[in-house]
Amino acid sequence: MFYIITPSGQVSLHVLEKCVFARLEYLHLLHEGKAHEFSGNFEYLLENSIYDKIGHFTLRLLASVSQDLCNYWITREILLFETRLNYILPRQLHRLFRSILRQLRLLSDKEKLINRTLIDICSLFSKLYVFNHLVSKDHSKDCNLFVTKVRYELVPDLIKERKLDLNAGYAIVYCSKWKNILTSLFSTYMTKELSCIKSKAQYTINHDTRLDYLYHKVHCKIFQVNHVYGHITRENIDIEVKYFPPCMQHLHTKLRNTHRLSHYARLYYSLFLKDGGMHLEDAVNYWKEEYSKPHSCSSICSHNWQSNEKKFIYSIRHLYGLEGSRRNYKSPTCNSMCMNISSPMYEGGCPFKHFDINTLKSLLCLSLSDDKVTELLHTISSDNPQIACAEFFKILNQYSNNDIVISSPLQYYLTMINQI
Repeated sequence: MFYIITPSGQVSLHVLEKCVFARLEYLHLLHEGKAHEFSGNFEYLLENSIYDKIGHFTLRLLASVSQDLCNYWITREILLFETRLNYILPRQLHRLFRSILRQLRLLSDKEKLINRTLIDICSLFSKLYVFNHLVSKDHSKDCNLFVTKVRYELVPDLIKERKLDLNAGYAIVYCSKWKNILTSLFSTYMTKELSCIKSKAQYTINHDTRLDYLYHKVHCKIFQVNHVYGHITRENIDIEVKYFPPCMQHLHTKLRNTHRLSHYARLYYSLFLKDGGMHLEDAVNYWKEEYSKPHSCSSICSHNWQSNEKKFIYSIRHLYGLEGSRRNYKSPTCNSMCMNISSPMYEGGCPFKHFDINTLKSLLCLSLSDDKVTELLHTISSDNPQIACAEFFKILNQYSNNDIVISSPLQYYLTMINQI
């Protein structure tokens, strides 16, 4: 219930997810005053069970690397602790005091102020005559028979609400305030723990694709991030490519044939796949599959996965906002595709603007009949590549709306699969 010692052992990812999301659902309903509406599996919330501990400690780890997630989670976790205290039975309360003492005495840093204070408080409250007084039916809400003190900085919420008296830097705690002081110390303990594990937690999450996946899934669920994504995965990409715009179809075909792309071609294609729905783990495996193969002599890139694995993984994670500045990189617009021609060996660019007529015709023939290709080529101009791309889209889809404007490869793809 106080969650001091982390559980040991192994747990499968799907069980870990169930522990986390069952707890999140209950915390949300509890905060909304609708805990009775919880329809999940209470097995994952049984106090002091291994599932209960897994859910708590996993969320603590994830919350430590995001201030928004931290603020959301810790408020509700404190509410859960407070709710449990309100319904706790005397024998459970005594076990709680003894459990806190036992766990803290196992720690190497038990002399820290918060730990020492918890030991002092629990030692007092677990004394038989004090404990019997606390759980007595005659124990009044303003009783001051037993008194102790704690440093004021450990209970800032109670000081702010003027629930405790101050004397020479100490908050005076009467036995009638036992629930208040335990809840406040729980809040302080959680806050300090989150701060302590922050740097190590960031490293752990960044280097474990399972935790990284879970972090983003939790973040999206809590904050209802309404990103529009496509359906691209490593398994279906060769089928999904028929919905790609010509520029990305070309890069996909080029990569499959030569197993390499130049820098900007790889950058733009990676970002397109990311925003098109490809998850991080899929992206790593997709590029690993291609860059582990022998490259074509005509390719500008001669790197291989075996000798550059760490560099490649870092680069992919960087594009997903998980390394470096953690910037949320967006897939390219049509304007950026048209403007960037980095070298004569660059495979990318806009086919309707940069490709010669034969190369363009070969690309279009992958999707259209020869007659349709000829008809399209007679009606378009390289001076208006986005209009040409829109015409291609309309022919392919038998699309009659003349107002369609293609602004980016991603917008083309999402419109093609009816996501926008």
